[in-house]
Amino acid sequence: MWIVFTFIVLYLLVGFLMDFWPFQDGSNASPVKAIFHDPTTASVHTHTMGNSLTEYLKMKVHPLIQQRSWDQIFVIGDHQRDSSKVIVASNEKRDKPFNWMRPTVSVVDSGTLYLHVFPGRDYVEHYAAIIATYLALKDKDVGLVRFQYPSQEDCLNVFSTSNLEKLGVVDIVVLGYVQGLQSWSQSDWEDVDDGNLFSWKTAITTQGHRVAFLGCRICFWGDIGGNLVRTLRRVNGAKCVLYVGKLGSLRAEHIPNRTLATGSRSFVRGEPIKWQNPLEPYLQHAASVVTGVHSCLPSVLYETHDWLVSNQDRVDFVDPEIGQMAKASLEVGCQFGYLHIISDNLARKYDRDLSNERLADVRRNRGKLLSEIQAVLEPFFNGWKSAS
Repeated sequence: MWIVFTFIVLYLLVGFLMDFWPFQDGSNASPVKAIFHDPTTASVHTHTMGNSLTEYLKMKVHPLIQQRSWDQIFVIGDHQRDSSKVIVASNEKRDKPFNWMRPTVSVVDSGTLYLHVFPGRDYVEHYAAIIATYLALKDKDVGLVRFQYPSQEDCLNVFSTSNLEKLGVVDIVVLGYVQGLQSWSQSDWEDVDDGNLFSWKTAITTQGHRVAFLGCRICFWGDIGGNLVRTLRRVNGAKCVLYVGKLGSLRAEHIPNRTLATGSRSFVRGEPIKWQNPLEPYLQHAASVVTGVHSCLPSVLYETHDWLVSNQDRVDFVDPEIGQMAKASLEVGCQFGYLHIISDNLARKYDRDLSNERLADVRRNRGKLLSEIQAVLEPFFNGWKSAS
């Protein structure tokens, strides 16, 4: 009897300790209790992308997941690029300087795979939804995909230990499509080693303010963007962060890759966020710019027809990070503004969307919009005054 009792106690103790043990794949994530969640899935019938959803997923899913079947797939927040520990995706877009690093994988045993995603709650949730939806479209079991949210400590530490300190103190930071905004600095990019998260160019405005055009090799998706704003304020003393990126529109008349979006209101997981957009006074003569209310969603996969119908009367734009970055800017006392290319339309099916955005005509039209953005930023830089 005592032998049985002792065995049960030891069994429960081992299980308890394993819950708090570091990941079996040797990741850098903190040894916190392993609480895993089930991802959300979409379909070509429920999602606003329709048939384009399939091609979009193919571009995002790691080839090792596409090439064979797995018994278990765990999605975790862990930035891991060591080729001796993980397998880097062969479909990374290495033909561009920034935003090309994608999640890596490690194989624990013959049937178990870990997907290592840059630490961010939204990004982990997004990639779990991507994989689950991809498997669902292939008529495979989505129940084998589980994900774990990273801790906020892990999400901030990955930036704190990056090369941002080398940038030094700056007044204004521009994020996003910075490689297309080179009117103010013809110098080479600094700290260009692929092992670094960031590279940058800097310029001094006519008012003597230091501006950094900060390129990021990872995708600062969702709350990652908010944590980047927090870090830029704390480490680099940034007083203003501008984000030049892309988003989706809920307005049928907004033509993708021909329209720019901006605003000063957002919803973050239902919470209304309002801030002062420092770019607003400089947009009066920008012909392609429309102003509206934004909503943050953790994943593109959540942009379903049902979501569109329930939000179309209060929301104009959607993307994962604008609201998160605005919220962070309010927390740390930093100005924030965005001027984005509308890349896709949820309300009307256009020929161009997220599944074919690397086509020549898309890149050409986006280049024209980037020229308009530069025309807005030039007077902004020269007229900017710090609020602090």
